[in-house]
Amino acid sequence: MTSVSPAGSGAGPAGADPPVGADELRERLLRAAAAVFARQGYDGTKIMDIVRESGLSTGAVYGRFRSKNDLLREAIVTYAGGGARVGAEGIDRVADLITAVATRTGDPLSDTEALRLEAYVTGRREPEVAAALEESYHLFRQRLAPVVAEARVDGTVAPDVDADAVLFLVRILNLGLLLHRGSGLPGPDADGWRALVGPLLARFRAVHRGAHDH
Repeated sequence: MTSVSPAGSGAGPAGADPPVGADELRERLLRAAAAVFARQGYDGTKIMDIVRESGLSTGAVYGRFRSKNDLLREAIVTYAGGGARVGAEGIDRVADLITAVATRTGDPLSDTEALRLEAYVTGRREPEVAAALEESYHLFRQRLAPVVAEARVDGTVAPDVDADAVLFLVRILNLGLLLHRGSGLPGPDADGWRALVGPLLARFRAVHRGAHDH
């Protein structure tokens, strides 16, 4: 079973919608769908589970989404892009991003991380999920394009290195560690892991610093 951090339930009674804006309701439904999908998987997710998780009504769901599949598709597109967020936690360079991804080995999965992992597994047999993952990855590439471009300028990434190869490295590190963390199996000693990956990460940071010292 996938190890997931406890999910918070939506506020408010299931039969009535709180007096908030439509965009906020849509966001609550997407968060609820992501949380339920993460815990129960694609086939195990029912509309009423999402309704209970969100604290909204079935009318709120069908007033914004055509079906459960439509809601889950948008949740995947919104949350399955993957990895640490650029601009958050001091992450604004490729070196920071790789460091954040490669050193997260022991925490339980968040709902969005578990959603990402479930989506990749489900995409093997559900074309709609595979299509949503493709759209999500397209958005991920758009979001990180400026970071990769800056990495070429500062020397972290050589000019002749394909941008998609850089993004694939980030993505594959993230997915591999998601799979490990979701399994609940013990990882290596934290100090030993840092000692192994530290020199590689230090090289990325050193290249960045050296480019700006000249």
